[in-house]
Amino acid sequence: EVVVIGYATGSTRTISGAVEKVGRDDMNAGVIANPLDALKGKVAGVNIQKTGGDPTAGTAIRIRGTTSLSGGNDPLVVIDGVFGDLGLLNALSPSDIESYTILKDASETAQYGSRGASGVIVVTTQKGKAGTKSINYDGTFGVEKVYKTINMLSAAGYREAVQSMGYVNALDGGADSNFMDEMMQTGFTQNHRISFGGGSDGTNFRASLGVIDQKGIIKNNSMQNYTAKIDGSQLFFDNKLKLDMGMFGSKKESRYVNDYQKTFYSAASFNPTLPVIQNADGTWPEDPNANEVDNPLGRLTINDREDNAYFSTNGRLTWTINDNLNFIAFGSYTYNSKENTNYIPTNIKQGIREGKGKAYKGLNRSNILMGNLSLNYKKNFQNSRLDALALVEGQSYTYSGFEANARGFDTNFFGYNNLKAGAVVKYGDVNSFKNGYDLNSFLGRVNYMYANRYIATVNARFDGSSKLGKNDKWGFFPSASLAWIMSEEPFLKDIEDINEIKFRIGYGRTGNQDAISAYNSLLLMGPSGLTSVNGVPTVTYSYNRNANPDLRWETKDMFDAGVDASFFDKKLTATIDYYYSKTKDLLYNYDVPVPPFVHPQLLANLGEMKNSGLEVSLGITPIRTKDMELNISGNIAYQKNELLSLSGNYMGQDLKAAEYMRLARINGAGFQGGNTYVTYQVVGQPLGVFYLPKSNGIINDGLGSYSYNILNLDDDPNIDIKDGGDRYFAGQAMPKVLVGSNISFRYKAFDIQTQLNGAFGHKVYNGTSLTYMNMNTFPTYNVLPEAPEMKIFDSAVTDYWLEKGDYLHIAYVTLGYNFDINKIKNWANGIRLTASVNNLHTFTNYSGLSPMINSTTVNSELGLDDKRFYPLTRTYSLGLSINF
Repeated sequence: EVVVIGYATGSTRTISGAVEKVGRDDMNAGVIANPLDALKGKVAGVNIQKTGGDPTAGTAIRIRGTTSLSGGNDPLVVIDGVFGDLGLLNALSPSDIESYTILKDASETAQYGSRGASGVIVVTTQKGKAGTKSINYDGTFGVEKVYKTINMLSAAGYREAVQSMGYVNALDGGADSNFMDEMMQTGFTQNHRISFGGGSDGTNFRASLGVIDQKGIIKNNSMQNYTAKIDGSQLFFDNKLKLDMGMFGSKKESRYVNDYQKTFYSAASFNPTLPVIQNADGTWPEDPNANEVDNPLGRLTINDREDNAYFSTNGRLTWTINDNLNFIAFGSYTYNSKENTNYIPTNIKQGIREGKGKAYKGLNRSNILMGNLSLNYKKNFQNSRLDALALVEGQSYTYSGFEANARGFDTNFFGYNNLKAGAVVKYGDVNSFKNGYDLNSFLGRVNYMYANRYIATVNARFDGSSKLGKNDKWGFFPSASLAWIMSEEPFLKDIEDINEIKFRIGYGRTGNQDAISAYNSLLLMGPSGLTSVNGVPTVTYSYNRNANPDLRWETKDMFDAGVDASFFDKKLTATIDYYYSKTKDLLYNYDVPVPPFVHPQLLANLGEMKNSGLEVSLGITPIRTKDMELNISGNIAYQKNELLSLSGNYMGQDLKAAEYMRLARINGAGFQGGNTYVTYQVVGQPLGVFYLPKSNGIINDGLGSYSYNILNLDDDPNIDIKDGGDRYFAGQAMPKVLVGSNISFRYKAFDIQTQLNGAFGHKVYNGTSLTYMNMNTFPTYNVLPEAPEMKIFDSAVTDYWLEKGDYLHIAYVTLGYNFDINKIKNWANGIRLTASVNNLHTFTNYSGLSPMINSTTVNSELGLDDKRFYPLTRTYSLGLSINF
């Protein structure tokens, strides 16, 4: 099987690194709104997560865990040779993708040097085929329903609780409202793509158009993504010269739920006795005492949008010098334009706070030029084969943008389309920028196979980046791997039931520079405020960055050992991999003294982190006949992470990060101060560890109220729940084990497919229950129906609401029917109908809405279910595919 392995093309047989390919026939079924949806659950060690049903939300992906604290944990995406990120991947229609090749270990990702530390996804798109002509249509239609929602006290229950507890001054608006229901609607999704292609001897072409249209389950929340792609190739001079050209692009229009954490918090905790209609003056009913929430229906009128456009074009010229040697020139240009607009009306609570509404408009552009020249040598000898590549490459990145705000509107008519209608523009409301950097590279690669069973691969790459300090502009990223196809040995070769047994071992070094901005290594000054000089407003300047001439990329050394095996005509397949990686020169912003420094923070390379894991993939085909086939595949990945150090010496100064680096905290009414954090980064612990006071249940204060029974964990007789006090490490937010399973069954023209995925060994902090069970905030804020009975008058953040996050999720079930080709061959080459259900069910003991919260990205939401959860949706869809 042919596999695109970075810059090289080879076969699965000659690969000596940890590489997995997912072809078009192996991709997920169901509703595929994002290209990564097609890959989810298919590859061991690849964690793809979307935490809710928001159609505008992105998808997080990690290959073999998190390896950086500062950024660059997303894999590099390479689309037909074009370098990009997850945003560029979304510029493709999922139906245009022919295959994904996942480079997981550094013996292969070292080809990409300073950009390969987080893995590489090589995407090959569909192309036209010579001698054929085809027109294809794919479409799906679906409706979305909320999977599970939170139930708060109804207006009747609220009034009953108010009366029983004697709150005589509680606000009662006289209505019976359910603001969560008022916010919601039936969602709708549709996906259409049409393509046509063909070719003759020496020529082929293909073009496609696509649209994905999603209306979320929350009103005024939607996404439309329009895609286009065209490719062509032509042979010249007796097939000695080949020209490949390609273009693709997209325009994505999103309308967001503005600050959806606050919006959902407001909907759940808003006083249910207030009406759902506007006041006579056009404003929305508000509780004047509820400072932490706004009327959620008013918040839905905030017009928060983003228009994101991508365009990429590339060309490849291949000159076949002789049977063994060819020369390739490749170039690409990628453009991205992102416009963000936001208008907060004058008649809602937030608009009044801003001073008669607020409008915002911002535009960001990026231009990326990339080109490389390479010589490729391939030679078959009597008992061996040699593939060699030499390449030189250059990349140039330019970014620019501006933004403007205005306040003080007398009318909502103009929105963000006429900022001049706002009477107030403050200092800092208008800004613009431009920056850029260059990256130059040299690569050598050799793949050698001897006796059809012994394989060696070596990569050596030099990268030079203008981002880095003057003392560390260049880096060297080598790798080497060996493989032994044991099944080709004479003592096994003649055993028919053994298709292949291959052992692999490899080592490589890769880098990460994504956490470094264009001028991070330089001493910078910038505008910092206004002052009056002789009565004239004058801009002041100050240092905003220290110089660091030794700033360099993070480097990751990885060791991988694995085995691939297949038996019984590939009816049984297995892959096992063990890996260990260590990231050195971790980037982190350290607090530094002023003087000798001119700015209180310095970005420096002083930390270390390690990751290790075991991955197992199995595939079984117990039935394979003309009329019937059953395929079962599964993968499991065990992963372990530890932050080793974040300290060192720089310019004679001992730099050290805080002992307890805070990540996620509880927000909302009753939660103030520094004791509300739940997940941390701590040296010697996994990333995202829960560090909490220990609670032995709840205790009665003797007056009918309950509080958390916090235990004393040290020799100090006083209980102190601050960092470093009576707290302990209570578990980790990132799963220790990830699983995925795909099952497909075909009987004649019918087939059914399903996928299960799950995560185990981690915990979730149920901040939603902590908040909505806290009677301290009642009746200003609504609570859960059981809260008045439990009478917990305590907002302390303890391990009482820390729960196991284990789950097994049925991602989709798809039923398909293929029309008999003999009955339709006069007018079509194929027709397929499908019916799917996405997010069918989740098996879990977690008591909250869903355990599938952020357990991947190291940020302020890691491991925390805290009222910020866009509800998960279940989608019912029908699909049609026609090929002519």
